[in-house]
Amino acid sequence: MTLRYLRDQRHDATVQEIARVKFPYPNDDHPELETIVNEPEPKVSVGHADDGSELFPDIVVLRRPGLWLEMMAEVETRDTVNEESAQREWLPFSRVGRLYLYVPVGTVEETKRLCKKYGIKVAGIRTWRFRPVWGLEVVEV
Repeated sequence: MTLRYLRDQRHDATVQEIARVKFPYPNDDHPELETIVNEPEPKVSVGHADDGSELFPDIVVLRRPGLWLEMMAEVETRDTVNEESAQREWLPFSRVGRLYLYVPVGTVEETKRLCKKYGIKVAGIRTWRFRPVWGLEVVEV
């Protein structure tokens, strides 16, 4: 197994867990919302980037009836909080709707720096980490 494979496995599991815990839709309070996870396979695009490629954020929340984009979330790992992710993903996502960034604990300052540098407007930055006994911990910054 390669390091990239292990990172991708961890990323996909983290995306699934964040979607389950933070975006549990539909539910009794919000039956009109539906959460779709685009990992490991893309399912719902939120639009197109400037180069014409489809945009698939990790988590998409839609409002029904219809397919109205309510919000989306991108989950990063320590090695994907970088210039490439900011330009290729965060900026195009932020242009089409309300974007939340989930970044590992310890990467908030770099995330904020990249958002400022590229003019990326986010609805929120949240940190995540796995704690051995308690599982996923998410904190709003």
